[in-house]
Amino acid sequence: MRFVGMTIRLILGVVLGVFALPWCVDLLREALRDHWHLPQDPWAVVAGAALGVLILCVGRPNWLLHTLVHELCHAILCWLTGVKVRAFQISDGEGGFVKHAEPGPLRGLFILIAPYTLPLLLAPALVARMWLHEPGPWRVGLSALCAFLFVTHLVGLVRNVRNNFWGSDGDLARVGRFLSLVLIIGVLLLVCTWTLRTLWAR
Repeated sequence: MRFVGMTIRLILGVVLGVFALPWCVDLLREALRDHWHLPQDPWAVVAGAALGVLILCVGRPNWLLHTLVHELCHAILCWLTGVKVRAFQISDGEGGFVKHAEPGPLRGLFILIAPYTLPLLLAPALVARMWLHEPGPWRVGLSALCAFLFVTHLVGLVRNVRNNFWGSDGDLARVGRFLSLVLIIGVLLLVCTWTLRTLWAR
């Protein structure tokens, strides 16, 4: 039974890799071609991204916040897919967990992969920035926040993948490592496209 599940996940990964990934790449290439100019608030974007890089370089990771965001992503996908959450726990440096009802294979896949694909902090900032077209301090602040959260999203993604890729009982092993990489890369391309179209819009 486990072999059948692994085979299905491998086939799904190949199908998505062949058909969905090229589409995601084309979307990003089109966004780069259409937005080959400075962002609307260039200094705010630079400052927000620079702050994210500076914190990465000089500060130790805040594992409590990192774990909170990770486990919240699992919990949110439980709620969105109608799976009851039975326990939620986080700790600083020792990880956390979400215990939930049996989700079934498809919902279970979405729940497991959520922290590696869901831009939990970045998405609300991008949505707010999309609706704020008029120049002014609010738009400048949101542009800086989006750039900062984009950098932190990338950092969190790298840490998540590094910490969970090789373990035999980790999220990515349970999803299937090849399928996980295809989903992570595809969603990351879409997030990059969304960020580019939002901050570089005219």
